[in-house]
Amino acid sequence: MALKSWPDATQWIAALRLAVPALAIVAALGFLAEWFVWSPVTDMTALLFTAGILFFVPALLEELVFRGVLLSWLTQLTPRWGAWLSTLLFVAWHPLQALTVGPPWADMFLRPSFWIATLILGIILSHIRIRSQSLWPVILIHWFAVLIWKSLLGGPFY
Repeated sequence: MALKSWPDATQWIAALRLAVPALAIVAALGFLAEWFVWSPVTDMTALLFTAGILFFVPALLEELVFRGVLLSWLTQLTPRWGAWLSTLLFVAWHPLQALTVGPPWADMFLRPSFWIATLILGIILSHIRIRSQSLWPVILIHWFAVLIWKSLLGGPFY
């Protein structure tokens, strides 16, 4: 149902008012921990291809799982703690992914500073999802954050 719901302009503005400062904090943390470094990608063909892939994985897939299915289910089980549990599972997913799949960026996913950034993003995305009753703002914010990381801030680019 949350995929069928498109937020109105007021909900989009509210989502951006939360997301922009949170992403600024994540960026500051990334630069301080040195897993963000200014390094723009110059191959526009590869960038467009990667942008398309990143929309589906991780943005759409992770948001469907963590802010779609899990958040909905957990908030029904425990309204007070559902968003926190979903967020903690989102944070735990990243090091688990690094240890099992071993992607090129596995080292970053094992850094505590990255976990803090993921926690900040997860809290904000959960709040936006609950308030907007839609997955679209969180999908697009997640996509934008990963796209900026990979295209401008030295994230692994494949």
